[in-house]
Amino acid sequence: MNKYKIQFLCGQINYVHQFFLDYQDDKITTVVKKLEKIKADIQVQTKLSEEEAIEHIKTIFAKSKYGSALHYAVQLKK
Repeated sequence: MNKYKIQFLCGQINYVHQFFLDYQDDKITTVVKKLEKIKADIQVQTKLSEEEAIEHIKTIFAKSKYGSALHYAVQLKK
């Protein structure tokens, strides 16, 4: 299993926090490690590559209740 630190930037960070707090599906497991005003650091455990994990996170969030209406950015945190 690969572990990545992903940074999620969004104006509605509380919604992001609730969505990814303990999210799990057949491809990824997430835990929110740090929460700031517009940033959340999320630890992702997956078999996917870095790029695939970021794309998967973007896809699942976009399909969430408010995801399609929010502006956000997702990037790998080194």
